[in-house]
Amino acid sequence: MMRSAPRQLLTAFLVLLSAACGPDEPPVQPAHPAVRVTLEEVSAFQAKLVLQTVEATTVRYGCASSGTPVLDGSLETGTAEPFRTELILKDLLPETDYRFDARGIGPGGEEGLLQTLSFTTSSGPGRLYPWEQARTGVPTPADMTLIPGHSSHRNPLAWDKERWSKHVSYVDENGAEHWLFDCFLLIEGQQTGQYGGQGYTYVLTEAATPSAPKELWQQALDFWFNGGTFPWQESWWGDGVHTFGRWYSGRMVTPSPRFDEGQLTALDACIRETSARIGPPPTKRYVVVSLPEPIYFENYIASVSNPAAGNTTYWGRVDGQTLDFSRVEDRVRACRWFIDEVRAAFARGQYENLELLGFYILPEILDTQWRAEYKKYDEVIPAVATYLHACNEGLYWIPYNMATGYKAWKDFGIDFAYMQPNFYWDETGKNPMADTFREINRYGMGLELEFEYSMVEGVGGAASAAKYRARFDQYLQWARSSGVYGSRSIALYSGTDALHQLALSDAPEDRAMYHKLCHFIIESPLKP
Repeated sequence: MMRSAPRQLLTAFLVLLSAACGPDEPPVQPAHPAVRVTLEEVSAFQAKLVLQTVEATTVRYGCASSGTPVLDGSLETGTAEPFRTELILKDLLPETDYRFDARGIGPGGEEGLLQTLSFTTSSGPGRLYPWEQARTGVPTPADMTLIPGHSSHRNPLAWDKERWSKHVSYVDENGAEHWLFDCFLLIEGQQTGQYGGQGYTYVLTEAATPSAPKELWQQALDFWFNGGTFPWQESWWGDGVHTFGRWYSGRMVTPSPRFDEGQLTALDACIRETSARIGPPPTKRYVVVSLPEPIYFENYIASVSNPAAGNTTYWGRVDGQTLDFSRVEDRVRACRWFIDEVRAAFARGQYENLELLGFYILPEILDTQWRAEYKKYDEVIPAVATYLHACNEGLYWIPYNMATGYKAWKDFGIDFAYMQPNFYWDETGKNPMADTFREINRYGMGLELEFEYSMVEGVGGAASAAKYRARFDQYLQWARSSGVYGSRSIALYSGTDALHQLALSDAPEDRAMYHKLCHFIIESPLKP
């Protein structure tokens, strides 16, 4: 009996120990890390990927154009819960096949299955310029002012420092000077008649006007960047440089204007001198250049009724090849030529205070139904946008009020769109402001403010100015009450020279409206 006591004590101890430990705990299960990779966007120099993980606290990844990628990249999710993130691969080569590998790693070092994605970069420019290399995205300026170009009907024609200055800065009621517009949109839709002819159009029109060929595209570029002598042009206004003319073949024409340098040189100098007075602007001032439309026919209206007789090879040559605008790829090729010429000209200009932001499409309506076979906007514009994005340049658009395409502007690859209210000229009530601002907010658009010389008392007279001043004032009121002001970019259309005229006017009501407009611009919460 004495020898059985220790055995009884041992049994009791084991029972107590078992009770203390409770029921058996399940063993810890290892994680099953997984990663899913999808391609969201690819251009010539970069690709945007979306990574979605489960039970993976780390993702190891690699990318290579040949062979098996080395998983030397690492991304920490910080959680074993489902996680989604974007990954941008930069410094890729155009028209190159790539393989991307990724593997999820669990919290205990568990390895998931290897995921592989293959993609090919698009064609792109031969190089990126420094301002393009520095970008991580396409910026949207707080505001943009439309600057008309080289058509011979413009009065004045030249953009000197004094004329630029009314768009660059603003002197308030107390004499303090402020930076005004952040961005300058260089825009021209036509070249009026030369030698009394029909002229040329840079954008599809319902008038029987010849489409601008390559040499006219070059003229538009030269006006801003290079200068030079422009052809003799019919003009009843003067050319902005000379105030005289002479009779030629029964018409008064002006001497061929000559500029020793492009108009942007004066803008750069104006900004430099303004900086010396008030300090540098928060950022470089941006420039957006309008992109001529590659119009299907040499004369659109004359040809749509008889397409077989229409000329689609009128534009010119690129790399020794005559382009045929019946081919979408040739229309895109012409746009790429112009884009690259502008980018190169901008780089040559070595502007201290300007940065090329992107390009603007001239058609104010993107109709993909009516005579669609001659427009192909849904093919041409996305291809142009893809090329611009490969250059890290943006694409901008300002449709007229409720113009077809405004609801789908993002589908075209456009980076930002502004709506024209067209209320300023509305005599019939067909463009109610409530409808305009409802659609602006619904589709995430910016607003274009609109006025011309008719609002300037010193030019259009007191009665006209009062009428149009009241309409313009409604733009400002609606912008504030609708929530657009301070949340989305604003563009200003002021005709050929109306902002300059308003700034110089001595009429008290003009001065009051000028101050009101400029305060609206400089006090925007979007200003950097």
